[in-house]
Amino acid sequence: MTKKRTGRKTGLALFASFAVLLMFLTVFSMISCKTEVAAIETAAEESIETTPQSSEEKQEPEETAAETTAEIILTDGLGNEVKMVSAAEKIIVFVPSALEILSGIGAMDKVIGVDNWSIDMGDPLAEGLEGFGDFQGLNMEKIAAADPDIIIGLIGWAEEDIKKLEELGIKLYIVDANTVDEVYREILNMGALTAMTEEAQALKNELETKIDEIEVKTADLAEDEKPKVFYEVWNDPLMSAGKDTFINELIEHAGGINIVAQDGLEGWPEYSVESLIKNNPDVIIAPTSLAADASVILSDSRFSDLNAVVNERVYIVPDNPVIRPSQNISKGLMMLAQALHPDIFGEFEVQQ
Repeated sequence: MTKKRTGRKTGLALFASFAVLLMFLTVFSMISCKTEVAAIETAAEESIETTPQSSEEKQEPEETAAETTAEIILTDGLGNEVKMVSAAEKIIVFVPSALEILSGIGAMDKVIGVDNWSIDMGDPLAEGLEGFGDFQGLNMEKIAAADPDIIIGLIGWAEEDIKKLEELGIKLYIVDANTVDEVYREILNMGALTAMTEEAQALKNELETKIDEIEVKTADLAEDEKPKVFYEVWNDPLMSAGKDTFINELIEHAGGINIVAQDGLEGWPEYSVESLIKNNPDVIIAPTSLAADASVILSDSRFSDLNAVVNERVYIVPDNPVIRPSQNISKGLMMLAQALHPDIFGEFEVQQ
């Protein structure tokens, strides 16, 4: 594996995978326009290559098909080239979003282990699987004994852990997806990794269709028809989601204006109460990791004069469909679309 660049959004992936960090962010990715579909397909094709490993001269077609294996070449989230001599049969997954994708394409039988956090949090997809460590440390002895074909990991892992995996000869694929294009890439890459390319293409197409169905209904909205939105990631200090985040894409494609991105802020910045009052959002959205229900925000004295609070347009959404870059981002988009435009999409309904 040749490293081409370092992690570019470490905080995002870590928050998305560990509950202890979920209180600082609710990350999500979202949605590219129809005009970008061709670019998406091209990028996906460039990220997955197969090359013949060996062949015999003058073989009969039947013999060639049976005896020739294909080398799998993938580009991971950090731009690293990952080569596999054949499809993975034993995978350890440290990234919940990747586990969701593997489940979506029917490849869970190839997963032999996950991160301890997923087990501790009772993630249904982790049921019955062994834990092999977490962000604080990998269980190298256990990993070596399991002898996986590949590990799907996070950005921000300690260099000594990565070096040890390399010394053990274990392949590593790093996930760093922050846009809908990158979600498409991850779906197709998981398909290539497991020799389930048709299933992955079908899942990607299904996600794309769901996104397009929402997008087409908001595409022609005038600016004055788009409500101003504040996504409250955390309350003390007050934090939100700016540009270059799933949440910002989600808001835009659901037909809203993210006041934090409009202020030119990126990532997961602190946001002053003064700025919040000045921009006076029409809608406030927050994750369940911050607030169990809307009353938590409605009762916050700092927000009492905001339009969103006065008109009781405060909505609480589950974390996972917003923070995990998998096919389930379509659920997060629908929830925001309903919160912003119930006249178009119907009343707000929580989707897990």
